[in-house]
This record gives sequence, C-alpha cells and structure tokens, in this order.
Amino acid sequence: MLLVSSCLVAALALSVNAQSNATDAGDPAAYIVSTNSTDAIEPPDFNVTQALVDMGVNVSALPVDQLVERSSNFACQLACGSLELLYGGSKVEFSNDAGYDTFTSGYWSLIQENVNPYCIFKAPDKNAISVVVLLSRLTSCPFAVKSGGHAAFQGASNIEGGITVSLAALNSIKVSSDKKTVAIGPGNTWNSVYTALQPYNIAVIGGRVAPIGVGGLTTGGGISFFSSLYGWACDNVASYDVVLASGAQVTASPTSFPDLYWALRGGGNNFGIVVNFNLNAISLPGGQMWGGDRAYLEDQFPGLAAAFAGVVEDSPNDGNAGQWVAWLENNGTKLAATELYYAQPNGGSAAIWNNYNALTAVSDTTQNRVLAAYTQELAQSNPYGLRETYYGLTVKADESLAVLAKDIFYQALPATANVAGANPVLIYQGITLPMIEAMQKNGGNPLGISVSDGPLYLIHIACWWDNASDDATIYAFITNVLNQIKAAATAIGKQNDYIYMNYGGVYEDVIKSYGSTNKAKLKSIAQKYDPQQVFQILQPGYFKLDRAPVVDSSYFSG
Repeated sequence: MLLVSSCLVAALALSVNAQSNATDAGDPAAYIVSTNSTDAIEPPDFNVTQALVDMGVNVSALPVDQLVERSSNFACQLACGSLELLYGGSKVEFSNDAGYDTFTSGYWSLIQENVNPYCIFKAPDKNAISVVVLLSRLTSCPFAVKSGGHAAFQGASNIEGGITVSLAALNSIKVSSDKKTVAIGPGNTWNSVYTALQPYNIAVIGGRVAPIGVGGLTTGGGISFFSSLYGWACDNVASYDVVLASGAQVTASPTSFPDLYWALRGGGNNFGIVVNFNLNAISLPGGQMWGGDRAYLEDQFPGLAAAFAGVVEDSPNDGNAGQWVAWLENNGTKLAATELYYAQPNGGSAAIWNNYNALTAVSDTTQNRVLAAYTQELAQSNPYGLRETYYGLTVKADESLAVLAKDIFYQALPATANVAGANPVLIYQGITLPMIEAMQKNGGNPLGISVSDGPLYLIHIACWWDNASDDATIYAFITNVLNQIKAAATAIGKQNDYIYMNYGGVYEDVIKSYGSTNKAKLKSIAQKYDPQQVFQILQPGYFKLDRAPVVDSSYFSG
C-alpha cells in the first residue's frame, strides 16, 4: 500500500469521486464512438480533465497546476494514488505490496523483470484503460501495457518509474453464434484461447507458444501454425476494439475507421490500446494436427538447408505445412533442430516433407497433436527468468543463403564462448507466397511486403545468457552475424528491408523497415488519432514510429 501525505490523500479522494452519471466509483462510464464518427478525431481544444469528468471521474480537486513544479515521481504518485482510490487497493500494486514482485517475476525475459514501475495497475475492464490513459495525460506519468509480457527488452511492456498496466483481467473469449468469429480479450494467452475453442472444433490464427499474449503477437504480425493457409494473425482480424489517446473507444474494421484498421495490422502499440480482438475462426476438429521436432548432426546439414528451402518454395502447393530450422552448438557439437507441423492429423507422409524424410534424424518427436497441448510443449524451449533477446532480418528466398547464413553463424560463435550461460541459436522460417498474398486482403497491411518480393526467409537469432555485464558482447556478436548475412544477400540481389516486429531486436528500427511510404502513412494516421503523441511519448517503450526502442548505431539496426 502506498503511503502518501494526508493532503494528497484528501485531494485524491475528492478527485476520484464518481459523478452522478456513473454507476459507482469503480465503474466510470464508457466513451464509445460510433462507426466512422468524427468524434474519434481529437479536436485541437481537447480537454483531458473534461474527458475524465465525462466518464464520471471528478478531477476538479487535482493540483494539476503544481505538477510542472514537482518531480516526475509526484506525477506518478498522483496518478497511481488516483487509480488506487478509484479502483481499490486490490487493483494497484506498489513496490512494498506482496503482489508487486509476483507480477514483475511473470515476465519472460529477466531484462523486463528487472524494471521497477512506480505502480502496477490491474485494469478490471476496458473502461479502466480509458481512465488510465487520461490520468497519464493529466499527470504526465508514463505507462506501459502488458498483454503476455513475452517481449525481450526493457520497456516493451514494463516501465521504470511509471504505470505498468496489466490487461490480464481482459480475458473474455466469446464465440459468435455462427462460429465464424471469436471475440478475444488481450489478457488471454494463446493456450487459453485454443483450450477454450477446442470444444467448438474451431481455432484462430494465433501464436505457437502457450504463454505468449494475444495482444503483442497480433499487433506485431503474428506467424501461426496455419499461416500458409490463411495468412498471419494480423491479417485475420475482423475488427479491433481500441482505446484511443482521447479515452474514446472505437471499433476499427475494413468499413469502420479503415485507416486505423490498416495501421493496427502490424503497426504495434503506436495507435491505441486494443481491448478486444475479433478474430476470424477456422475449422479444426478436436484441435487435431500433426507436428514435432527432429534433430540432426552436421553431416545432414547440406540436405537440411535444401529441405527448408524446398518447403518454402512448395508452400503454394500445400499450405498445411509449416516449419522452422534452428542451428546451434552443444558442447562443441554442431546440431540442427527442425520443427515441422501440419494443419491436419497424419501429416507426416505429405509429399512436401519428402526432402526431410530422406534425411537421417538422431531424434524425432513428430506425431499427431492437439493444438493447445502442442503449444505447451513448445513453451518448454522458451524458459522464463533469463536474459533473452530476439534479433532478426529478412532476405529473399535463395537456397545458397540458407547454406551461407548458418556458416556465418557458426564461424562467429566463438565470440560467445566466455559468456556465462550463453545459448545462441540461429533460426530460419519462411514467409511464403500464400502468407504474402493474404497480406493484401481487406485493404492490406503496413508491413511493406509485396507478392513480387516473395517468398522470403525470416532469419533471426534467439539467445539467452546470465549476466548484464555480457550484454554488449552478445549484441556485438549478433550485429556481426546479421551484418554479414545482410551483406551476402545484398551481393546477390536478395536483400530485403523488412524486420518482423515480434522478432525485432532492441536496436532495430522496425517501422522504418516497412518502407518510407508506409512509414509516412502510419505517422499520418497516428497524427489523426493521437495528435499529442501520447503513444509515442507517454508510452515510450517498444517499436516507435520514428525510432528503435534504444538508439545506438554501434549495433545492427536493420
């Protein structure tokens, strides 16, 4: 429980008394804007205080005029104290509360876990999201938003000294009567979604690892088990319910605020906070599919690179198939592991796997699977509580690059030999032609990938290690590898600028990689719906429209 002065408590108590048009002090009225209404456009004379009042929050007693003379700590003390009085102590955690450390330890990466917010706000509903955005604006207390907390770097979904907003309570899952769409709250993980949908014999286009959150994956792109059949997660959103910088709640779809809908299909956290995803459903009886991993020794590497390239190329003929290949070293032995999956049971004999089936694997777990349980098994290779990073680039498909990139990686690996706990892995995935074709539907998305670019290879390094003192060594190693791969691709005309946001590194400028035209369009849309740059300044973390999460030219930026 936060201890504040009696004067401040008195001021806060007055500030959060609900007005007569609200049902109670913990239930501010929603500010919902109808389809394509110009009310969603924040006017030049927008008044944050009045917006809170309109929601049923009386802010007349707040000492706003004194904020400029006080520290940022006071701003967040005021904002967090207001949230505590409005929603109760169970919804707000401070550093001396028992639940604070429990919450921060729930991040995947230790780098995010080590961030200390001024308070944690466990938003009870979407209206509370509107309130916290407006309180942030009123006090200038910055915030971050956590869906699943699976981003690797500091500030992505946790914030030092500000408000970390948890979406965990926004976890509803509602199947439409015709079972064609599912309304999913951003507080869900993909495992909870797939488990809930299994009795309906349906699924959605979502993540492949159990604890990853719905929010970040979907707004960043979202590669799925089913993406060569239907596209990425962002291209299978029927509509988004979004809280804007003004606190207004709008529904963005191909016909309602279509520019905002376009921007949210891969534009990250730059436009608002999505409080509901209405996702297209697909048929998946019993959650049944096929998949598993196969491991290979170095003598199989030439055939393995060819098998990977062949599946990417052949994907238009069998969109059920998907894969990734991971190159690594264990106690001085070079190894590779593939994850092969198929969107139907008994997929192991499909012709698309012929090149893989001709190889000799030292282990093989491929078998029929149930989707939800499969994501739990894959989570075992994504342990919590370590320093973690993803860092990637994209090249045009070419088998020679599939061979060369892993050679570059292995040649550079000795640089990490003295890093405690280091476990770098180079991973290949395909961005197939069917995936790219699906990106064009419903007005397209901002990623900047055209059919003429494809197919593509998405190449990224995943790594964990023990100590912050080795961060620079790890990032220098990654920079060396990615610079060489990019140079090799450029030399043969196979370079591509795109960076997949969900595998973007802390020093990468993801939005720039979407191309100058799309970046300009995204900035124009942000200016329209967020003219005061709330989601650039007050929500400073993750991939912003004009910069990487951390700007440092010493490291690979794309």
